[in-house]
Amino acid sequence: MRGKYAPLSKLAIKADQPLLFPVYNKQGVLLAEKGTQLSQDQVEKILDLDAVYTLDRALLSALTKAKSANDESSSVFKLPPPLKRLASLEKILHDIYENPLDPTSRSKILTLISRLQTICEKSPNAAIAKIITDDSNNYAIKHAIHTAILCELSSQYLNWDAEHRRSIVGAALTMNISLGFLQNKLLDQPQPLTIEQKETINNHPLKSAEILKKIGVSNTTWLELVEKHHENIDGTGYPAGLTQSEIPIGSSLISLADVYCAKVTGRSYREPIFANVAVRDIYLEKDQAHAGTLIEVFVKLLGLYPPGCMVKLKSNEVGIVVKRGERVDTPIVLIINKANTVSSTFKVKRNTGEKNFAIQSIIQQNQELYSLDYDEIWPN
Repeated sequence: MRGKYAPLSKLAIKADQPLLFPVYNKQGVLLAEKGTQLSQDQVEKILDLDAVYTLDRALLSALTKAKSANDESSSVFKLPPPLKRLASLEKILHDIYENPLDPTSRSKILTLISRLQTICEKSPNAAIAKIITDDSNNYAIKHAIHTAILCELSSQYLNWDAEHRRSIVGAALTMNISLGFLQNKLLDQPQPLTIEQKETINNHPLKSAEILKKIGVSNTTWLELVEKHHENIDGTGYPAGLTQSEIPIGSSLISLADVYCAKVTGRSYREPIFANVAVRDIYLEKDQAHAGTLIEVFVKLLGLYPPGCMVKLKSNEVGIVVKRGERVDTPIVLIINKANTVSSTFKVKRNTGEKNFAIQSIIQQNQELYSLDYDEIWPN
């Protein structure tokens, strides 16, 4: 280890609490960033190492003087709102896509998985709202984050085991790692794909898996999901044209989440499709095994009007969906105007299951008109 690293007391690594320090192994590879909330399983894996290290000697010195693992210093660091935390993940993923073969890429991806899963577990409504409201210009990065969010929430809903969920989230984040920012370029390309571009796209699942192997990803489930995320059970997918028995349900989940997130996200050449229409379209296009079950999960998890959707009510009020209601079509809505008078401080919530406040329609997002503060709507 170099001088900038110092041994870290394992009392500093606690499950379900934000890390006060970045954690490194003996080789100086980042295991978890400051602020990450680790699961008990992840903590145990880190504690199994011979030693762990951190960078900041001053904070380390303060921590070692603590009299117990419950020292008040653990509450000093306050996490930002969940949407800001999700936005911070985009910078990490951007660095990975920019230089995927960097020696630190694997540790960065593992950190991404951990942080995204924690946010989804603690703040599922905010995580869904990220998909619906995101206006970031970097499509390749935000799309990977969105797809991973939907995969994590769906696999939670299905009660899949923790290791399988980590594999699916990792695959969703890295399925397009070999494409880099080609997706962004193609969005603005007026002419048809070139032969070279078509070949790159058709081969990217295998190329992405190759890159992951080169940076040390050995999880066979993760790699298989990446390789097969564009396969269709009727044999029309790529790169291998596999059929139903050859495609794991995790790959089908990634594929459907990929399609849904693409539909509800605006592009340079089109407005986003409304969430209820996106679910309907996917159902009509993908009415096959795996897909039917997973679409039902999407509907039950997201509802027809997911958090982040703007809606007009029978009362003529406009509001933003903040969370699911009792039924898939009756969410709870925060009113952002009353009687056509715009007011960002009007904070009445409506249960759209009540007849007088039933949803009339989804309306297009207009953050500037309504001066929405998403961090205030989903503060934790």
